[in-house]
Amino acid sequence: MMAYGVIMLIKHWRKLLAASLIAGTLTFAPEIYGVQNFPVVHAEVKLYTAMGVDYGNEYESQEIVKLRARDKAIKNATKQAGVYLKTYSRSINNELTDDEVLAITSNAYEVVGEVRYNQNVKQVTDDITLIVWEATVDVNVDDSEITKWNKREDRERSTLISQTRESQTLSEENDRKVEDLRRRSQKVSDDAGRAQLKTQFEQADNEFLSNQKVEEGTRLAYQQKFDEAIKLYTEAIELKSDNAAAYNWRGNIRNAVAMNKIYAEKNVSVGEKFRKEAIDDLNRAIQLKPDYSEAYGNRGFVYYMAKDYPAAIADYNRAIELDPTNAQNYIYRSTYWTQITKDNNRALTDLNKAIELKPSAHTYRNRAGFYRTQKNFLSAIEDLTRAIELDTQDNSLALSYHGRGNCYKELKMYDKAIADYTRTIELNQEDSIALGYFGRAEVYQAMKNFGAAIDDYTKLIELPATTTSKILLPVTYYLRAQCYKALGDNAKAQADMKKYDEFKVAGGR
Repeated sequence: MMAYGVIMLIKHWRKLLAASLIAGTLTFAPEIYGVQNFPVVHAEVKLYTAMGVDYGNEYESQEIVKLRARDKAIKNATKQAGVYLKTYSRSINNELTDDEVLAITSNAYEVVGEVRYNQNVKQVTDDITLIVWEATVDVNVDDSEITKWNKREDRERSTLISQTRESQTLSEENDRKVEDLRRRSQKVSDDAGRAQLKTQFEQADNEFLSNQKVEEGTRLAYQQKFDEAIKLYTEAIELKSDNAAAYNWRGNIRNAVAMNKIYAEKNVSVGEKFRKEAIDDLNRAIQLKPDYSEAYGNRGFVYYMAKDYPAAIADYNRAIELDPTNAQNYIYRSTYWTQITKDNNRALTDLNKAIELKPSAHTYRNRAGFYRTQKNFLSAIEDLTRAIELDTQDNSLALSYHGRGNCYKELKMYDKAIADYTRTIELNQEDSIALGYFGRAEVYQAMKNFGAAIDDYTKLIELPATTTSKILLPVTYYLRAQCYKALGDNAKAQADMKKYDEFKVAGGR
């Protein structure tokens, strides 16, 4: 029998791990779902050349008009890239949705060389002269971004899609505003009207520049350059103090940093500072835009992790009320019903709704997690099997195999558990590989195959340090000690217990 302290340590590990994974699902937690070093099976960088045209009148800043032309050129180039990526993804049996293509091409492009500008003067009437700017850009897009995209967790992808779509909407709204001002400028003849138009053009230009900063901040968040992203969102706010999107996404990134500081770096004080700043940002976003569903969902998650459960459920309810089609908010609200109020019927209703809205690996895996808490392992296995069938991401696929292995282990279906843990290891994902070795070792130990268990515990210990492996180390030394003891190797058992005691003294860190 395991000592009570060890049982509590395992429970503590599972709680920490769950919190870490939740953090990754919402907020790009870099220690958990990094994307910089994924292997690429097929990579081809393609160059796209495109032109964008914009024009300005006497009331407008020509520098801003040039930037508008550049922005249109980039968007035209990335549209070309999107056509290719869509076709290419279909050819490798992993067809991307239009939203996914937009998110990738809008955030993963690289401008090559200098933008080429050409200026023309167009005389519309005797009184109206327009300056037309043509901008030509060369843009690189690497089709390996598809591989990297599929390595991202579902919620991260969903968030990037939301950010990109919102940026596109803000850009289109600003374009319409400027076109309306340009039409009005053709009819203005008095000095007061001209002065007013000039002021309005300046405001529209500041809005454009602010939105550009938000887009660039999203590109940096896509690359997981969080400090730089926060800086860009801050600059967006300085240009336009009522830019709700900048506050929302800065709050989202600050929460990502908070999760990493608290759960990965164990720097709680700094993490709490970022958490407070995240809440302040999200409060401001909601104040500026009371119907901002995304901001309510983001703030609800921050409150939940801060254990302010009444505030969390209020925000989840409001987010769902404003946007009843967002599957993720149902998933987060189900966690509240399960863990806080123990209302399993409501939890299952929300999880069923999430699957109805978005029958993805992510939603099935979340319902499987609920079934596991209810010890309904057969239903959990069904959902995890469905998740495995649907998943294209090795990170989350490994989690599905690990979760299903846990269910088989609970049912004492050890051969199937070992097969799933082995698959978890073979997928070779940074954090889940430790879970695979740990789970398989536990099964071998339960089968009294102590030699095989020792081998797996040893492999886990020898892995490069990750968030998961560091959390697992104390328990791993304790359990390996029990295996050595069972084989009569008391010296090695004592050595492992000494390591375990050292972790206890250090607080398990």
